[in-house]
Amino acid sequence: MRISFATSAAMIRRQFGFSRDVRLFLLYNLFANVGWGVFVLIFNLYLRELGLREDDMGMFNAAQTLAMAGGAATMGPVLDKLGIWGATVGGVAIFLVASLIMAFAEAPAALLLLSVVSGLGLAYLFTTTMPFIIAWTKRSERQFVSALSFSVVSLSTTLGSLVGGFLPDLLPGDDLHVYRWTLVAGTAIAALGLIPMFLMGQARSGRELPDPTAAREATDASERSQVRRDTAVFVLVGGLMAVGAGMVFPFYNVYLTDLGASSNQVGFIFAVGGLSAAAIGLSAPLISQRLGSVYGVAAVRLSIVPFYLALVLTPTLPLAALTHIVRQTSISMAWPIDSTFISEVLPPKARSRVFGLRSAAWNLGYSAASLVAGFLIVRVGYAATFLDLIVFTAIAMAVFVGYYIRHPRVVSGEMRGAVPAWRRPPLTSELVDTL
Repeated sequence: MRISFATSAAMIRRQFGFSRDVRLFLLYNLFANVGWGVFVLIFNLYLRELGLREDDMGMFNAAQTLAMAGGAATMGPVLDKLGIWGATVGGVAIFLVASLIMAFAEAPAALLLLSVVSGLGLAYLFTTTMPFIIAWTKRSERQFVSALSFSVVSLSTTLGSLVGGFLPDLLPGDDLHVYRWTLVAGTAIAALGLIPMFLMGQARSGRELPDPTAAREATDASERSQVRRDTAVFVLVGGLMAVGAGMVFPFYNVYLTDLGASSNQVGFIFAVGGLSAAAIGLSAPLISQRLGSVYGVAAVRLSIVPFYLALVLTPTLPLAALTHIVRQTSISMAWPIDSTFISEVLPPKARSRVFGLRSAAWNLGYSAASLVAGFLIVRVGYAATFLDLIVFTAIAMAVFVGYYIRHPRVVSGEMRGAVPAWRRPPLTSELVDTL
């Protein structure tokens, strides 16, 4: 028994044996995303108290996500100039200032401008996570650390939902002022995330870990063409997923209230979704090991389709709550798998660019879809947006699987983890040299 316990303890130490700077980065994510969780839950309710409708909310959301797309598209050169640490701290600072002012703004024009500014900051809050993980972890650690990072994000967003759901019941005043001060509280919590960033050592100085396992840089025309194709497909899949997501996610808290949920209940539903994502999301490496990265991503992302289809047919609050929980969990499981997969497909110089471009495509698709969805919901209802989510998710996964399962490095067996365990070729001396 002592041997078993010692072995288990050693395995746990190895699993969590990543650097101090990575642990501080996870702590930063915890605080920053609590603030973001409050904002996501409360801001649309704040807008409703100002007398604004779903189409107005869609316009503000579109402006924010378009700005996020612009910020993400510049990530490659900005990271080259400021480094990952500098870009992250600067982006979060911009988001914090804009969020604080937004809590007191009431004029639609001011809210629109502040949505743009906050979107620029959010681009660096969200998009620098994988570049940081790739720079400061070993290849063997990346999928677990990325899964852990997304679980931390899910957990902190859950805490933000709890704060956003319960704090309005504790604050005095009418609904408008209660929501306003809840947003301020969320911003203050997010600001605490800057403390661990300033406590970092090597990451703050910009010295990255060497990566001897990285794919070699493209040296001839055919290899450069392959890198461009790999990048384009990954970005396209992100854009297609974003169109479906943007049709539904920005308005889901309002949809729940339309089905009879109170703000307290909405916060609880978001909290359960976040807790499920945080706990079950850690199983992403197991899914990848069993199904392979390519089929694993598709299986997890397509798992939401039956639930949204059922919601179109029978829109009830319990089903809507369950659908949200499944959606949150699927995102938490899929993101570490496909992000780690593309980081192994591409050479180092292409990695920062692909995450920036994918984030830009995501935010462009998301903003355009949310703008259209706002008008659709006002005129037709939510069912049409759920159908759009189903269709675009299916198309995105067909493109992802259809392209990457035929990738030369997958077909050759070099990327053994891309295919299911039962389809992996036996190891040869040539394959060992590439792993």
